[in-house]
Amino acid sequence: MCRVSIGKCLSCLTSLLASLSLLSAASAQITPEEISIETMADPGPNWFISKSEMGGYIFDAESGEMKGLLSLSRRTPAVTTYAPRKEFYAAESYFAREVHGERTDLVAIYDFDNLSPVAEVIIPNHMARLQVRSHLGLMNNGRHLAVMNMNPGHSVSIVDVQDRVFIYEISTPGCAVIMPVAQNDFLQVCGDGTLQLIQLDLSGFEENRVRSDVFFDVIEDAVFDRATPSANGWILSTHAGVIFEVSTDDDDILIEESWSLVSPDEREWRPGGEEFITAHKEYGLLYVLMHEGKVDTHHEPGSEVWVYDLTTRNRVFRLELDGAAQSVMVTQEENPRLILNGTDGGIDVYDALSFAHHRHIVTPGSHHFEDF
Repeated sequence: MCRVSIGKCLSCLTSLLASLSLLSAASAQITPEEISIETMADPGPNWFISKSEMGGYIFDAESGEMKGLLSLSRRTPAVTTYAPRKEFYAAESYFAREVHGERTDLVAIYDFDNLSPVAEVIIPNHMARLQVRSHLGLMNNGRHLAVMNMNPGHSVSIVDVQDRVFIYEISTPGCAVIMPVAQNDFLQVCGDGTLQLIQLDLSGFEENRVRSDVFFDVIEDAVFDRATPSANGWILSTHAGVIFEVSTDDDDILIEESWSLVSPDEREWRPGGEEFITAHKEYGLLYVLMHEGKVDTHHEPGSEVWVYDLTTRNRVFRLELDGAAQSVMVTQEENPRLILNGTDGGIDVYDALSFAHHRHIVTPGSHHFEDF
């Protein structure tokens, strides 16, 4: 039997009480931490979103400061905004175990203040999970959001982001991308060389569908699936740099006479990259990433930005870049900025009118940009 003397027990008890007393005194000296919740300031001029696989980084192009981060899924094709409701909309796709397991596709709705998800709408698990800006489109009425699907056939999911409900899935065989026009309609580029117009009713269901005449040759010189909105509609480019300006008048699809970015002695120059074309609507200026290369080099990044006056269709400037760029976007403010991402990472900001280089922003590589 092990015996412990009463003296030793009293000594241990005294030590324990002394330790507890010291701990209590130390705890009393600790100042409780004040917890604060930061909110994002109201977006200022030339704010933009840099969309990467790591999320949506919100920057002020004027200061170069990061203002917030949208935590998106790694399989988010694009994100867009709607200022009147102060909301972001993103198409997202998840697996239950990150890279496998049950799949869930949804439209996530985030608020401006906290950049937190405030709602989500489950959609069919058919979403095209490619980093393409035109795979997501908010109709101009601000209510219906269209999400591009590939399963493997093409379709479009329509979501009412105001009432937070999935409407239905529209079959669009052979036609892709989403280009909102009018109040509740959208155009698509089709594999037979035509454009398709789908008009939605007030509830978001398909009301009418029409096709244009054939206006480009898919084999000889196909139109890119990247496009940019203009003051009246959309601007499309072929792989050889032929430009088509398209719009609608009710259920009529209007396609203006084409024109070329390159002169006869510049045939080795062609557009390319990820999101290589952008336009300032009010000023009527078109910015295109260009590179020298053979046919089928459309994925090559741009070494220059060529700038065109859309009224005269003349080139007004060639901006030589220090490094190649994959994506470009011009902000729509009175004093616009030209935003480019480099192939080596980071973002370069230029004055979109004087073309002076303003700053370089260090950030994870961007796929494309979204203007506020």
